[in-house]
Amino acid sequence: MRWCEVSISARIWGGIALLMVLVTVAAPWLAPAIGDSAATTAFAYSTGGPGGLGHDYLGRPVLPQLLEGGRALLIAALLTAVVSQGVGLAAGLWLATRARGAWFVRFVLDVVLVTPMIVASLVVYQRAGASLYATIPIATALTLPFTSRYYRAAAEPLLGAAFFEQARVAGDRTSVALVREVVPVLLRPVLADLGLATITALYLMATISFLGTTAAESGFLWPTMVSRNLDGLGLNPWAVLAPLGAMVALTVPVNLFVDALGGRRD
Repeated sequence: MRWCEVSISARIWGGIALLMVLVTVAAPWLAPAIGDSAATTAFAYSTGGPGGLGHDYLGRPVLPQLLEGGRALLIAALLTAVVSQGVGLAAGLWLATRARGAWFVRFVLDVVLVTPMIVASLVVYQRAGASLYATIPIATALTLPFTSRYYRAAAEPLLGAAFFEQARVAGDRTSVALVREVVPVLLRPVLADLGLATITALYLMATISFLGTTAAESGFLWPTMVSRNLDGLGLNPWAVLAPLGAMVALTVPVNLFVDALGGRRD
C-alpha cells in the first residue's frame, strides 16, 4: 500500500495519533522538571498544585504522575499488538496451506477460544507483581484464535491465485512464496488489524491494571491513578478526570485512524 493511496482523513488522524504517541513516550522525561511525583506536598485531594490538577489520595501532585503514567501502558499495548498480530499472521498463513496437523491446531484454538482473557490476564498480572509485560504472552495466546482465523480467511483465496501458483512453479518453497507474494497483498488488512489490536490491547492493559491495583504497587499508570483516586472524586475530580482524559486522547485518534484507513480514498 502506497502513501498516495491513503485517504486524507487517515493521514490527518494518523498524524494526530503519532503525535499523541510521541508525547506519551516523551512526557516522563519532562515530569521531574514539574515536580516530584512521589513526594507528599499537600493534604489528600487538595486542589491547586502543578498545572492546577491538584493532588492525589496521598497528597502527591497529579500532573507529574499524569506525565509518567502513559509510557508503560502504551509500550505494553504496542508490544502485545505487534506480537499477537505477528504470531496470528504466521499461524493464519500456515493454516491456510492446510498443512499436516492443521486440523489439530484448529481444535486447540477452539478450546483456547472459551478461555476468559481478562480473568486469565489478571491472574498473570497479579502473580507477576503487577507487571504489564508479563501479560503479553497470555494475551497473545488468547487472541490467537481470532487473529489466525482472520488471516487464514484473508489468505486462502490468494493461495489459488496465478501469482502464487507461478511462484510455486518457479521453485519457491511455500513459506518463501507466502512471504514474497501473499504478505504484501495483505498489508492493508494487516495494518488495519494492527491498529485495532493496539486499541484492544490498550483497553486490556487498562482494565487489568485498574482491577489489579490492590495486588501490588503498579507505579503511576493512568488506570491505577483512576482506581486509587475514585474515593476523592468529589474533592479533586482532576485526579480521576485527567488520567481518563489522557487515555481518551491516546486511543480516539488511533481508533479514527484505523477507521479512515479502512475507508475509501478522499
